[in-house]
Amino acid sequence: MTKLKPCPFCGGEAVLEDCGPYYGEGRFFVRCSKCDIVQEHLWATKQTAIKAWNRRVKDETD
Repeated sequence: MTKLKPCPFCGGEAVLEDCGPYYGEGRFFVRCSKCDIVQEHLWATKQTAIKAWNRRVKDETD
């Protein structure tokens, strides 16, 4: 599995979360363990959630 990049806002450690029974099993998102920022979208796979979190604007402009 791909490693999560640090939070783009505070540099804190990112954590992959499973929504569990609240929004349906098999839904994932990433949150920052330091500032608690979370992805606004729920993803169907862990890999998709990680890829979305790791995406940075700078990566697209280089």
